Amino acid sequence: MNHSLISANGNTHIKIAGLAVAASLVFVAVVAASATTRTDTTARAYGPVVKATTLTNVAKTGAALVR
Repeated sequence: MNHSLISANGNTHIKIAGLAVAASLVFVAVVAASATTRTDTTARAYGPVVKATTLTNVAKTGAALVR
C-alpha cells in the first residue's frame, strides 16, 4: 500500500479518483432524492399584492412608465 500521493503509482491514483467519483455520485443521488420527497414545494409570498396599474411620467424623457 502506498502511503504518499507523491510516490504512489498510477494504479493508486486510479483507485483514489474512482473513490472520489463514486462518493460524489452517492452525494448527488442523496441530494436529488431528498429534494423530491419534500412536501412543501409551493412558493410562498408574504405581504400585500401590488399591481402595476398607475402610469408615471418621467421628467427627462417624457416617456410613461408603469410603476
